[in-house]
Amino acid sequence: MAAHHKVAILAASLFFMVPLGVAMATTVRVGHAVGAGDAPGVRWAAAAGYSLAMVAQTASAVVLVVGGAALASLVSPDPAVVALAALLMAYAAVFQYPDGFQALSAGALRGLKDTRAPMFITVLAYWGLGLPLGYWLGIVRGQGAPGLWTGLILGLSVAAGLLGWRFWRLARRPLTPVGPLT
Repeated sequence: MAAHHKVAILAASLFFMVPLGVAMATTVRVGHAVGAGDAPGVRWAAAAGYSLAMVAQTASAVVLVVGGAALASLVSPDPAVVALAALLMAYAAVFQYPDGFQALSAGALRGLKDTRAPMFITVLAYWGLGLPLGYWLGIVRGQGAPGLWTGLILGLSVAAGLLGWRFWRLARRPLTPVGPLT
């Protein structure tokens, strides 16, 4: 039965909309700073985005941990579904941070017009590491849903680390100002 997964991922997806929106705004702010040749502005825009996203992710993690069972009971009256969904929401609370961080990093990299390397990084992190580990823990090792979600957390964490590292490495390079469009 996948109802517990659906309830937990619904809650996590709802909370993800805030860092996703902040990441989109960060793309614009970083891109604007790049266009102006303002290297400190690039770093400032990204730092502001990271700060906002992490505050939002902290709030959502607290809600998922403290109110997971209450949220699950709004979606399903089945006590077994509510109990497992609440457990999975605790896992979702853990992945709020790497999920927000990777979204923000990807947005900041888009502002730097860097899209190819982030694509390869996320494919490697999600499909090459997170999914196989989740399958191995959840199915092969018999851990079930918690094992699958552990793989998800690892994939998100690797993506967050690599994308964040790439952004801050690229953000230290000198920028070439772009003139007005003709």
